[in-house]
Amino acid sequence: MQRQWFVTLQNLPAAGRAWEIDVPKKLLQDSEFGNVDVVSGLCADVHWNVSLERQGDLFHLAGEWRAEMPRHCSRCNAAFNWQMVGQTEREFQLGREPVNEEDESACEYIAAPGEVNLVDVLREDIWLAWKADVICSETCKGLCQGCGNNLNTGTCKCERDDSDHPFAALRNLKLDG
Repeated sequence: MQRQWFVTLQNLPAAGRAWEIDVPKKLLQDSEFGNVDVVSGLCADVHWNVSLERQGDLFHLAGEWRAEMPRHCSRCNAAFNWQMVGQTEREFQLGREPVNEEDESACEYIAAPGEVNLVDVLREDIWLAWKADVICSETCKGLCQGCGNNLNTGTCKCERDDSDHPFAALRNLKLDG
């Protein structure tokens, strides 16, 4: 097992720790490592800039990451590499979860010594940032509804009969002015 991806909260130095690392895509896709579902289909390693600090009884993990995945545009169906950017924001506390619901907070409780698998945290963040519909660019014109031609790469050649369109009568409207 690769111990470099684990951090023990009890052993955290007073100054905390910071990482600017490229997490190997091979590791994120290794089903034998960690407990969170693997992230398959990455184009390259994931760049992660993250820090872990102690704030009283809480341990605050914060940072940002960048990844790239092959996807198909929801408008034109063209293949492209989707640039993902996400945030890591977690709070951990050593000990057991409170019995009373009133005492609950948004932090994750971890039994001492408080071992955190950073790869699992990153995998979870990537899954939470997933979008079902992505577009290749803001200017994507999509597909022609008549012939299905990609309007980004060519023009539509189908003949349109807009006479049954609900607003077709407005074409014949004469306005003074």
